[in-house]
Amino acid sequence: MSGQQDWGQQPPPPPGQQPPGWGAPPAGQQPPPPSGQQTPGWGAPPSVPVGPSKYCQSCGAVIAASAPVCPNCGARQADVVYEEPKNRPIAILLALFLGAFGIHRFYVGPIAWGVAYLVFFWTGIPAFLAWLEAIYWLSRSDVEWAQKYGGPVREANGCAIGCLWVLALLPLIGLLFLGGLFVLAIPFAVA
Repeated sequence: MSGQQDWGQQPPPPPGQQPPGWGAPPAGQQPPPPSGQQTPGWGAPPSVPVGPSKYCQSCGAVIAASAPVCPNCGARQADVVYEEPKNRPIAILLALFLGAFGIHRFYVGPIAWGVAYLVFFWTGIPAFLAWLEAIYWLSRSDVEWAQKYGGPVREANGCAIGCLWVLALLPLIGLLFLGGLFVLAIPFAVA
C-alpha cells in the first residue's frame, strides 16, 4: 500500500500547510484572537470612551479626547500638551497682576517663557505681553482652553469672566480717561 491511497482519505497537504479541519475555524468564521487579547465579537464589546473623543494619531482607534497615551497601541498623543489641567481664571489673574515677572508662564508653561519674562521684567515689555496674553485667554472659548491646557471642558463662571474682562480693560479705560482729561484741559491751558 505504499503508493496507493485508501478510499475516504485525502492526499497529504503540501509542505508547510495544515490539512483542513486540523485546528482551523469552520468556513466563514475568523480564528480566535491570541491569548490575552480580545477582539470585537469575541467576548467584550470594543471600548468606546464616554464623553469627548478623538482618533489615535498612530493606530486610528477611538480614544478619550484628553488621553495622553493611546490605550490600544501605547502611542503618545502629540495634541495633548499638558497632562495636568490648568484653571483659566487663575492663569488670567496671574497674567494681570504678576505677569511682568512671568508667574503666569510658570503656571501654564512653557517655563522657558517664564524665565525670559523674569529676566526682562525691568523693561516693562513682559508686563505688556502678559496683559495681551490675559486678553487673549479671555477671548478663547472653554473648549479651546481645555484642548490646549488640559482637563475637562468646563463652562466658565460668567460673572468671574466678566470681572476679569473689566480688570483686563482697566488700563485702557484709565488711558482713555486721562486722554479725555488732557483734551479738556487744553482750552484752559491756552487761555
